[in-house]
Amino acid sequence: MTLSRFLRSKLLVRGILGVIVVAAALRIAFPFLVQTETVAQGIEQTLENWTGAEVHVGKSAEFVFWPYPRVTLGNVRIVGGKGDAGGELASIETMSATFDLLGAVRGEPEFSDFELVRPAIHVGWNADGVFNWRHSGWMMQAIDATASTPKGQAAELTDERIGTISIRDGILDVARAEGGPYRITDINGSLTWPALRQRLDLSLSGVLNGEMTRWTFASDQPLALLAGRDAPVRTNISADPTTVNFEGTANLSGNAFVSGALQLATPSLSRMLAWQGKDIPAVGNIGQLNVEANIATSGYSAKLENVKLTLDNAQATGVLDIAMPPEGVPQVGGTLAFDRMNLRAFLTAFSPLSGTDENAPTIDTAFIHQFGMDLRLSAKTADFSPFSLQNLAAGMRIENGRASFDIGDSTFLDGRMTGRIALSENGFRGGGQLQMSVSNVDIGAIVGALALPGPLPSGIGSADFELSTDRPLWATTASDMSGRFRLRMGTGTLTHFNRQAFEERAARNAFFNISETANGSFDFTRADVEARLDRGLAELTKAEIEGNEKLLTLSGMIPYRTGSVALAGTLADRPQAGATAVKPPISFFVGGSWPEPVISPISILTGQQPRQ
Repeated sequence: MTLSRFLRSKLLVRGILGVIVVAAALRIAFPFLVQTETVAQGIEQTLENWTGAEVHVGKSAEFVFWPYPRVTLGNVRIVGGKGDAGGELASIETMSATFDLLGAVRGEPEFSDFELVRPAIHVGWNADGVFNWRHSGWMMQAIDATASTPKGQAAELTDERIGTISIRDGILDVARAEGGPYRITDINGSLTWPALRQRLDLSLSGVLNGEMTRWTFASDQPLALLAGRDAPVRTNISADPTTVNFEGTANLSGNAFVSGALQLATPSLSRMLAWQGKDIPAVGNIGQLNVEANIATSGYSAKLENVKLTLDNAQATGVLDIAMPPEGVPQVGGTLAFDRMNLRAFLTAFSPLSGTDENAPTIDTAFIHQFGMDLRLSAKTADFSPFSLQNLAAGMRIENGRASFDIGDSTFLDGRMTGRIALSENGFRGGGQLQMSVSNVDIGAIVGALALPGPLPSGIGSADFELSTDRPLWATTASDMSGRFRLRMGTGTLTHFNRQAFEERAARNAFFNISETANGSFDFTRADVEARLDRGLAELTKAEIEGNEKLLTLSGMIPYRTGSVALAGTLADRPQAGATAVKPPISFFVGGSWPEPVISPISILTGQQPRQ
């Protein structure tokens, strides 16, 4: 039994050695059996069959047989035939592929695992709009057969094998109607497509507009996609300026569209746009942007639903509509709902000025013509430092050379605020308008938040502004505005104003500083103030502050650009029921610098003694 096992083991070893010897002999013999000229012609013919174009080889084929048989061609050119669109389609420094030895011996080699070294591929369209790579090769025949086959049925195809195509240091030139070609350089990667009916995987990297960019693409039905049918796709584009992911359905027919889940992220919106060759200074202040949405495109428009938007530190949800027509400017519309947003930063994003450059007195309104917008915005909280709005409902529009931001409603300091900011390239020299109304708000809280000094009113009131400027409203100062202002209040208090102390010092017929009467307050039942503003100069046309016993009135000029005042005022008794005599009013002049102007009784200026 032991001897039989020994003999069997020796026979097994001999068999294995025999197979090895035969295989080695065949490996050594194959190079002499292979018809190398047939193989070289075969790879040329394979390329011509694929593309339907003409293939020219500048160098003789080179062969290696270890560890795998491989053929290499040099100076390969692919050119369109007569009447085709475009001359040279591609030039390749070297192209190599593996081939099967048995097929090569029979004169029918099959090729796979192609490698293209320094290929330069040219893509374009002729004057009639014919794509330069559309020829009558078997690839196009397979695409046409798939397109003409009814849905649900399999097209009759030759089961052509493709395999893997690797690219090293490639260039892609895409012709454009104007200017030079659009070029992508340093292309490296591979396309894996075992056969026409199988999955396609693409992984490439290259330099696009100066940035290293990586692109991956996969489809389980690539032939259907190329034939203009709906097909599932997954793709990712990654570069420093932006990252884009998409997974869903795509269609490349004349009615091309995509539908699926989209994610887009960029650390800087302006950098992403600059990378794409778009210069829109208006969005230069927008930093990090992240978008997740379900996207569906139709023609040159896209609808984004279930949007989750992160803009710097603000987050929003909603719906967006984007249109990028070939003739015209991009359009953005939709609805966004924020939990919390920085309203100042949002508005500043549409202005290139910081408000501190005195050499740039006007806003750059180029963005008014660079894109259109119709956005409806809402926010539970909208910060406009040092203030905060609640339950904001607003809208932003950019169209026909005009831009506007409208606050339809908001809660402000327990009251209500509405308003409008408008820009127009014409009419305000590139500046804008501000219209604002607040009602039943805490005026004292406004004064306190702004840390305004001097005697100022405190209480519940309403105010209206209608102002204009030749600078952007959100990048300007109060001294750049012109327009009108009105304040109306019911009961309240004039802080830092002691009425009795004021009367006593005015009766002494001597100058005194307003700070000498700041230790106290003046309660009033009504306050009504109206003013006209003109670039740092306010004309106080009406100012009445009425208390239970006294009426304080003021009028004159306030050059608030320099912090000075020039006002005439009176402090008079209110007529009282049953009173037989009324004291003459105290008339005075207010001059000097705010918040500590000097009070000059009129009696000093006229040389008259005050009446007691």
